Amino acid sequence: MKRTSITIIGMGPRGLSVFERLAALALHRQLLLDLILIEPGECGPGVHVARQPQHLLINTLASQVTMFPAAGAVRHAPVCATPSLTVWARQMGYRRVGDRYYRLGGSGGHDIGEADYLPRSLLGEYLAWVYQQLAAALPAGVVVTHHRQRAVDLSQRPDGSSVIELDSGYVVTSDFVFLTTGHGSNLPSDLDARLGKFAQDHARYNSRLGFVRQVYPMEQLSRISADARVAIQGLGLSAHDVIAELTVGRGGEFVAGPEGLRYLPSGREPQLTLCSRNCLPYAARGVNQKGLDGRHQARHFTVDAVEALRRQALIARGSSQLDFDRELLPLLKREIADAYRAAAAATAAPNRAASAADQGGVAPVSPPVHAAAELDQDALLAELLFPLHERQFASLAEFRSYFRDWLQADLAEARRGNLASPTKAATDVLRDVRATLQSAIEHGGLTPASHRKFLNVYHPAINRAAFGPPLRRNEELLALLDAGVITLQAGPGSRVDIDETESTYLLTTKFSGGAVQHPVDVVVIARLEPFVPETDTSLLIRNMLKRGLVRPYYNGMFHPGGIDLNRAGQPLDAAGAALANIWALGYLTEGAHYYTHALPRPQLRSRQVWDAEQCVMALAAKMTANQRRNPHKRSAAHAQKHDTLQSN
Repeated sequence: MKRTSITIIGMGPRGLSVFERLAALALHRQLLLDLILIEPGECGPGVHVARQPQHLLINTLASQVTMFPAAGAVRHAPVCATPSLTVWARQMGYRRVGDRYYRLGGSGGHDIGEADYLPRSLLGEYLAWVYQQLAAALPAGVVVTHHRQRAVDLSQRPDGSSVIELDSGYVVTSDFVFLTTGHGSNLPSDLDARLGKFAQDHARYNSRLGFVRQVYPMEQLSRISADARVAIQGLGLSAHDVIAELTVGRGGEFVAGPEGLRYLPSGREPQLTLCSRNCLPYAARGVNQKGLDGRHQARHFTVDAVEALRRQALIARGSSQLDFDRELLPLLKREIADAYRAAAAATAAPNRAASAADQGGVAPVSPPVHAAAELDQDALLAELLFPLHERQFASLAEFRSYFRDWLQADLAEARRGNLASPTKAATDVLRDVRATLQSAIEHGGLTPASHRKFLNVYHPAINRAAFGPPLRRNEELLALLDAGVITLQAGPGSRVDIDETESTYLLTTKFSGGAVQHPVDVVVIARLEPFVPETDTSLLIRNMLKRGLVRPYYNGMFHPGGIDLNRAGQPLDAAGAALANIWALGYLTEGAHYYTHALPRPQLRSRQVWDAEQCVMALAAKMTANQRRNPHKRSAAHAQKHDTLQSN
């Protein structure tokens, strides 16, 4: 049997899923493989490096994170034990002491619970452990080579094999390639370039001045002085990381009291303020009451319903593309209303029973719980996704009051849980129907105009309402407001200007009672950048674009990001032809695909696993076909290995 070389470029979680599926394939079929891993860091963690402070948390319950497929979801079973993140942490002896986690064995501290949100450093350890377990379980016919470098160029030979150049100039040849490069960075926009140049030019006049366009790695925030006024642009998950780094990371401490959390400053925190398009934080996730694999069972917004709409559109309009607002949103509204009504009814029933008991068995007269058809679905959706719609604020003081009230109300709902709280049950639907959203949007499923509107309007609103941080993070935000470490100095629609005279940035917000300006010394952009091939800084992507091996994905005239690819996961070249023997997964494909960055969940058929399974099984089919055509052909010799780590 001939040896086959397979290269994975990028060994973060997406590359790790491919590696896991390749390991299962190799063991099941006893293949002779050369697995070539191109990753400058450790294999497995990607951006979730183990060496980072514990105050940086993952925003998903650890019990709902795994790197292994659910039973029966793939053709070949995994080659090693398959613990979830929580189970692994317990097996490693981790226990919780206060807000931190230590390897204490079986005594001391507290058990890690199903509702714990673990530090990102533990996720990094887990991902590295998964890689090590997989590598150790590979059959003897598989050789792993890890190049601790970056790929900077790729070309294809006439036979479909690839030639990959690394940043040292070393060249790797490979029969098959998986592109799983993960998050990247873009060239600065005109505004970002202007703000960055201002910081450089005026540093001599204001030593505190700074512009941070990308917050990771967090170590760079140590350059922000304690007497600086810092504007954090963005109120999502990255903003919480920045806040944690500039508070707890500077020696501050949260302490629990009878009235909630209090923050004890260290004195080394800068003065923080927040700003964004809406200037509202992400809603906190409700306490999980669904278990590991519980989900809302959709009845209206389903994959079958989407396909039925496509058939109707094809007959009526000659195109299967859908309009999200007109055709899909009504189904989603009904789904959200169903969940809201069910939670309200479940809450009302025991309350009515308790009241009846208090009054001698006579139930008091109370308004009936609305049926879904009677519920104002438009008003409900607007309140959940667009709470600031048509709201006017006369002053910064009025907005500050609204901000605090909204935060407290949302925390109260989050504490009730994602089944007991009608609000959290309704917004949790948006997480539970993600697979249907993917089927509706991907590969040009929406018209170009509707696709643009969905990504610009609905996607950020869904993220803010349903994919927010643990409620602890918003409790901390409230405590920091009380402590005066964070002060709101901007409102909805704020913008960042510059003051040449004072050598500061200016936060400017227009209220109905007049504009408000506030000077700041440092602007921190706390959001992840989308993958846009033509502005990405990766040499590999830029060179593949120049060679015409990949092209940006377009839905009509709209470019949502990502590279173009077919439904089999193969990139399309400049002429629209699929690249032989190459597959792309993860963030590179965010555009033709939707929401590619969610990690797998235990006991569920996860998208990340399915993508890896589909591509690896396609590779297996190609290998079988090649062997039938060339039963005696030996594989081409590969370039001499250099700077590598091998394991059998």
